[in-house]
Amino acid sequence: MSKFIVLKADDIKDHLSWDEQILLGALIDKMKLCREAEGKTLPNRYCVINQDEPYINEVTDIMKKHGHWEGAE
Repeated sequence: MSKFIVLKADDIKDHLSWDEQILLGALIDKMKLCREAEGKTLPNRYCVINQDEPYINEVTDIMKKHGHWEGAE
């Protein structure tokens, strides 16, 4: 399993039923509560970059330099 999962909000809206969207929201809320109980920082904030961007090699080089690249596809 990948370390991170990124879901596009439009895909959620367009491809999940209302009930599925509610269930997904409830699962996300549960994970937030568990992280809070573990004393982890809320909310997590990430920067997402598509791998087909022309500047992706520059970004991954910077991440590698700082030990934040695992080469996951």
